[in-house]
Amino acid sequence: MAARDRYIFLGFALSVSILVESVIDEELSRFLGDKEELLRSLEQDVLVGYQRKCGAQCSFDRKLSLSRSYIRTPSREATCTDTLNRDICLSQGLDSSFRENLLPIDGQETGVRWQFFTSQSGMYRMFPGVAQERCHDFDPRLRAWYVSATTGPKDVVIVIDSSDSMAFHPSTSSLTLMGLTKEAVTSVLWTLTHLDYVAVVSFATLAQQLTIQNKNTLVQATRDNIQALTQEVKKVEPNGHTNFEAAFRTAFDILRRSEVVSRTAGCNKMVLFMTDGEPTRGEREPEQLTHIISSLNQREDGSKFASIFTYSVGELADTTITKKIACTESGVWSEVETVGKASLAEQLSQYYDYYGTLREGQGQVIWTEPYKDAFGAGEVVTAAKAVYNTSTVPQTLLGVLGIDVATSATEKITTDKQDLFDTLQSRSSSCADIRASSVCELEQLRQKVYEQGTIRYENNSAKWCDLSLSQECSLPSAEPCDNQSLQYSTCMNHSMAQVDYVVTSCCSRYDQPCPSFTTRISVSLHILSLLVTVVLSCLNILQIS
Repeated sequence: MAARDRYIFLGFALSVSILVESVIDEELSRFLGDKEELLRSLEQDVLVGYQRKCGAQCSFDRKLSLSRSYIRTPSREATCTDTLNRDICLSQGLDSSFRENLLPIDGQETGVRWQFFTSQSGMYRMFPGVAQERCHDFDPRLRAWYVSATTGPKDVVIVIDSSDSMAFHPSTSSLTLMGLTKEAVTSVLWTLTHLDYVAVVSFATLAQQLTIQNKNTLVQATRDNIQALTQEVKKVEPNGHTNFEAAFRTAFDILRRSEVVSRTAGCNKMVLFMTDGEPTRGEREPEQLTHIISSLNQREDGSKFASIFTYSVGELADTTITKKIACTESGVWSEVETVGKASLAEQLSQYYDYYGTLREGQGQVIWTEPYKDAFGAGEVVTAAKAVYNTSTVPQTLLGVLGIDVATSATEKITTDKQDLFDTLQSRSSSCADIRASSVCELEQLRQKVYEQGTIRYENNSAKWCDLSLSQECSLPSAEPCDNQSLQYSTCMNHSMAQVDYVVTSCCSRYDQPCPSFTTRISVSLHILSLLVTVVLSCLNILQIS
C-alpha cells in the first residue's frame, strides 16, 4: 500500500511539474510574441515612410535628444552618399512609434531597451538617442542580428588558403595575406548566431578542418563556439602547396556528415573560399577541377547542395580559376584588395547580400542569444526582422528593424536560462525562402563594390561571368536626394554625467551640402574652416553650460 501511495504521489508531482512547465512556456511565448508584434508594427511605419519621395518635405535639421532617435553611419564617405541621405529622410517617421513602444503596458515595464532601424546603405537610426563621440565609424550591416535577419538560419563552411604564398607581405598593408585573412574570417564568424552552424577548413598541400570539441562536423554558432573557433583560426600558419580539390572535398564532406547526424540548421548552405593563387597540387586543370566541384555540389535530384562564393586575395592572385568556379556554380567571385582588413571583411559580406537580395516574402523575426549590452543596459536579447518592399518586382530589401529586450524582464516568467535559449531558437528556426535568380541579378551582384562603408556598382569587364550580358543587364543607380544637407563633423569628447545631453551629442552642421567625391579635395580648405567654426562653437557652448 505504501509503495502504491508513493507511485501515486510521484505521478501527481510529475503532472504538476509538466503543467507548470507548460504554463511557463506559454507565458514566455506570449511575452516574446508581444515584442515581435512591436517589430511588425514598426515594419509598417518603415514601409509607409519609403512610399514617400526624398525632397523638400524631409528635414535633416534635428538635434539629438533622449526623445528622438540618433543617426550613425559606416564612414564619412557613406555619410555623403545620396542613398544614405535618402534613408535618413524616409525613416525619420519612426520616432513616434519608438517613443510609444517604451510606454508601460497595464503599469508594467515592457523590458524594451533599444529600438533601431538599419538601411541597406548602412544608415543606423537608434532610439533612445545616446550621445556619441564619433558619428561615422559604425557599420551595423556587419552585426550578427543584421546578417541573421537577412539570411535566416544557415550552414556556413569557410575555407582558407594556408599555403606558403599566404606569408606574402603586401606593401599596402601592415599584415601578411594570412594575417588579413585571419582578421576577415574572424569578422565573418562573429556575424553568425546560435541559429547557424559553421565549420572552418584550412588547406595547403592537404586540407583539414579546424575542429573544436573533437567534432568533424558543423558546430552550432553559439558565442562560446565562435570564441573557440577564432582561437583555432589564430593558430593557422602558412606552409605547403595549394590544393583546391582537397579543400572542396573536405568542405562538402563536412556538410554531408553534418546532415547525417542532424548537426545542421536545415536551411541554406554556403561555402566561402579564399585563396591567393592557383592550385599546385591535386587536380589543376580548370575544366576538370570545376567538373569535380560541380559533382560535389550536386544533390541526387540535380539541385545545388550549397552556394559558392570565391575570393582572390592579393594583387598577385590568379583570378581565372576562382572566378570560373563561382560562375559555374551560379555564385559570386570577388577580387579583394589588400589595403586593410576592412576591404576583405566588406567583400565577404557579399554572401548575405546575395541571400538578402534573392529572398522571397517578408522576413521572419529572429532572436539572438543573450549578451551584454555595450551601452550598459545589462543582459539583453535582440529581436530583428528584415523589411522588404514587396511592391517592386523583384522585391527589394529596405533594411532591418531591431528591438533589444532586457532578459531581466523574462525572469518574471522563468529563471531557467536554457529554457529561454530553447524558446528563442524555436521561434527563429524558419528557413529563408530563396528564389531562383535571373542571370542579370547575379551579374549585378558580381558588379557590386564594397568600399569604406559604401556600396556602388561598376561595369568591370573582368567581373562579368558572361560579358555578352553587359549591354542587356543594366546596373542599378542611386536615386538622387534633392535635400542632401547632412554633414557630420568631428564629434567632441564628453561626459554624460556632467554635461547636458544636447550639448554632448555629436557636434554637427546641417546647413552645408555634402561634397561630392570628385570635389572633396578642392573644397578641403573650406571644410577645414567650417570644422574650426564648429569646434569653437561647441567649446563656447560647453563653457556656458
